[in-house]
Amino acid sequence: MSNRFSASLNETSLKNFSTDESRGRRLLEMHRRLKGLHAKRFHLRNELEAVDKYVTSLDSQIKGLESYQQFALNDSRLSRN
Repeated sequence: MSNRFSASLNETSLKNFSTDESRGRRLLEMHRRLKGLHAKRFHLRNELEAVDKYVTSLDSQIKGLESYQQFALNDSRLSRN
């Protein structure tokens, strides 16, 4: 009877250890993924900032060219008259 109890106790201990080990591995994997996502977020934020600067610059250039063309068009009309 004590052998059965001892075997059952060992089996239960092994299952608990295995479950704990599995949870530990899962937790480590989750931490690894979290680190990866943080790095990706950092990279994407930097990339988005660069795109925002480029968009702002390009918009400014477009407005400048449109103003110049409007000025040139008005100036050429005045010269004809």
